Amino acid sequence: MKIAVNAACLRRDLPADTGAVATQIIVTLCRQQPAHQFILFFDGPAPGGMEFPPNVTPVVLPLRGEKAWHYYWWLEWQLPRAMKPFQPDVYLGLDGTLPLRSKIPATLLIRDLSFLLDAGLQSPAQQKRLKKNLMNYLWRARSIAVLSETGKDAVLDFAPSVASKLSVLDIGLSDLYQPLEWDDREAIKREFAGGAEYFLVTAGLHPRNNIMPVFKAFSALKRRQLSSIKLVIAGSATPAGADIAKALPSYKFRNDVNWIQEADQETLAKLTGGAYAMIYPVRLDGLAMPVYAAQKCQVPVVAIEGKAAKEAAGDSALFSDPANLDDLSEKMSRIYKDEQLRSLLLAKIPPQKAFSSWEKAAEELWAAMTGPVPQNP
Repeated sequence: MKIAVNAACLRRDLPADTGAVATQIIVTLCRQQPAHQFILFFDGPAPGGMEFPPNVTPVVLPLRGEKAWHYYWWLEWQLPRAMKPFQPDVYLGLDGTLPLRSKIPATLLIRDLSFLLDAGLQSPAQQKRLKKNLMNYLWRARSIAVLSETGKDAVLDFAPSVASKLSVLDIGLSDLYQPLEWDDREAIKREFAGGAEYFLVTAGLHPRNNIMPVFKAFSALKRRQLSSIKLVIAGSATPAGADIAKALPSYKFRNDVNWIQEADQETLAKLTGGAYAMIYPVRLDGLAMPVYAAQKCQVPVVAIEGKAAKEAAGDSALFSDPANLDDLSEKMSRIYKDEQLRSLLLAKIPPQKAFSSWEKAAEELWAAMTGPVPQNP
């Protein structure tokens, strides 16, 4: 069997920004299915350092620009034309899209629908295109895979008629994420926070990730506590977050902030295990990967209330009111001052699932791609 994969999103699928979830799943899937050929189509140079199994053929189709019609042309004309010589049996859209002109049976992988609220990580042109065509994509797909119950609910709220097509994939998490001994934590604190305790935010500098509210809440905590605690942000710069990056050098507590832009999984695991607490400010993502990582490392979580964070953390996190900036600062202060509260939250962490890799998710995605065609009601 030949599988054509729209892998354009992998170029922006970074560990700190997205958890590299799509990358983990597709690489695992290709390795699990050595008898089948995968053709991965990119809209620019393939990600550096990405190792492909022998059954993978990467194809680069350069995007001609950043305007809405450039994305339309790439998906509806360049991609079908490039797929034709390979004669694929199945299409997999890792970014939740498919070429509507194509008749190839298609499976979509959808992380979230935040672009419907103009709060996606995509460019404005991409978000506009996605909003316009989402229903057509969902209806044309033979199967749809999501990564959480939050993602499932979002799709069903938008398109209840596709319920029979939906599969929820089980997520994985690297074994690098583990609770750390005291000596290891001290070494990580010295490396990334000058030896001080630190809050960790794992998210790119993007307005939808509420980085500025975290800065303001951290400022209020520093003024209130007169503490040496630091703030470490692991995530990339983004075009939409240019104003945030520009404001950082003039931030009053800039010397207490460490911004790590190119964190790989190993660095993220160290940062997570060494943190005093994880601050998760993202409300509209469909999968709260940093929360799962913190839980596995036995690190407490303070989150701005959102569906994905609630699904991941249950009762084991402190949730702040999205409309109340002071509440976030107060919750950060509580977790910092109250060791008993910290221990109570850690005791409430839900049991981890038995698997820790993306093997099961890849198996479930393959079943969605190749199983019986679901019947629409």
